[in-house]
Amino acid sequence: MAINYLNSIDLNKNEILQGVIENQPNDAAAGASPVEGQLYFNTTNHVLMQYNGSSWEEAGGGVETLTTTDGTYIDLTPNSATAGAVTVTADLSAVDGTAVAATRFLSKDNTWDVPAFDNYSGWTLDADGAGATAFIGPGATADFVGGLKIGTNSTSGGTLNITHDLQTQTDSTSAASPAAGATFTVVDSVTRDTTGHATGLNVKTITLPTDTNTQETYTLPVSAGTAVAGYTVADIDLTAAGASTGIKSKVTFAGKNSNIAITETTGNNGIVNIALTPAVTIDDNLTVGGEINQTSTGNENTFASELNMSSLNITNLLDPTSPQDAATKQYVDDATVGGLVYQGAYNASTNTPDLDSASSIAVEKGWTYTVTVAGLFFTEQVRVGDVLIAEVDQAAGASTLANWTTVQNNIDLASSTQVGIGNVVAGGAIDVSYTSGTATVSVENASPTNKGAISVLAGTGISVNYSSGVATVANTDTNTTNTATGTIAAGQLSGTVTHAFGINTIVQTIDASGNTVFCDITRTTTTSVATISAVEATAITILVQKIG
Repeated sequence: MAINYLNSIDLNKNEILQGVIENQPNDAAAGASPVEGQLYFNTTNHVLMQYNGSSWEEAGGGVETLTTTDGTYIDLTPNSATAGAVTVTADLSAVDGTAVAATRFLSKDNTWDVPAFDNYSGWTLDADGAGATAFIGPGATADFVGGLKIGTNSTSGGTLNITHDLQTQTDSTSAASPAAGATFTVVDSVTRDTTGHATGLNVKTITLPTDTNTQETYTLPVSAGTAVAGYTVADIDLTAAGASTGIKSKVTFAGKNSNIAITETTGNNGIVNIALTPAVTIDDNLTVGGEINQTSTGNENTFASELNMSSLNITNLLDPTSPQDAATKQYVDDATVGGLVYQGAYNASTNTPDLDSASSIAVEKGWTYTVTVAGLFFTEQVRVGDVLIAEVDQAAGASTLANWTTVQNNIDLASSTQVGIGNVVAGGAIDVSYTSGTATVSVENASPTNKGAISVLAGTGISVNYSSGVATVANTDTNTTNTATGTIAAGQLSGTVTHAFGINTIVQTIDASGNTVFCDITRTTTTSVATISAVEATAITILVQKIG
């Protein structure tokens, strides 16, 4: 709530920094019974308002009187000093002349008239500026007539259009099959003038070359081919049988002896046979899209480098008999059943991996984890270095604390919430003694030089009450030697409190609702006087307290 001042405030010519005038939406909201000079900011119209003693008005005023006068050819209404809301209308002052209202113009003598033009007797029409001319007198009409390929027309708006007739072109086609050495005529180019009209054609005669073609017959016989060391070969020969006989070109098929066998049936319409040799040697990588099946038994496959299974399984493997034989998972599980199988780290703070919730992972007997981050395992505190051992196989979501053995690497120090190793030592007002490992703790009695247990008793003017170990101390006497009260009666401007406290006093003033109000205070060694600038309808209480 606002601080209630009952007197003027003297700022001794100091500034009010970042102050805001009272905000209200209208005059009525500014409060009843305003006084002259009172201010508020109207948040509806966004103006500062002041009370002039009888009504609210905008602070600083505004345009209150507007004076208008007529100007040259301009009449203003009103054209004199006018108060209040004013609408100014401006009109031309010109009078009607002899012109028709729809075609009149404002002349320099401030009349509405038609401008005067010089008289004329006709028009002279010259087509190109170099030939004959035609005179068009008043009331005569000039007709524009089209000529060769030229047309004319006009619009109701008075526009004359001179157009070029559209050109229609009809094309025809023909076909011919000239023989070798024959001639035919073609249009080589077209000459046009600057207006786009064709003025001439250039015709060219084309002569075809004579026929020099000679026919040739070819065959593709198969031959044994030319021997190549380490390969079996066969050839397909392109052989001419016409005017130019002999082998013109050949294609040789060569197969490496260790991999590909080449055989042939020679002559025209011969055959080239390509097949794998019984034993194939592959010098580079071999990629097989299907399965690899070995049909012979009693043989042994050997590898000169590692066999990479690309994260796939080897299935149908026999149990090992030699130290270096591979073993199946089932064989290893059977051989290690009941033994500890280390699974890795366990974060007890985040339960990673999930071992102690309703969604825990499946666990087998003997699985072992090392705690790397401290936390709770179910309800048991585990620390870094502790070991968790599964005692039974556990399906996913079936883990319980009873199924695990916790091997602690350390024991916690005792705290207010943790059972552990601890020691009780004596402290301020606390005695500690030990007997057979048992500590006895007792509280010392208090003294001027020693903290300890103390009991608070009641005394003169002091009452003491205990509840749940808490002592409540209260003052039961009224101290009339240090305090005094008085009032500013309703309808009065001041009130006086008489005392013997000296001038060092605290004076507070409170209205009938118990709210602190601010009055002008005058102090003497025997009185404290509170003064206000306007009377109040209810009394104001004056409280005086001695200081020192």
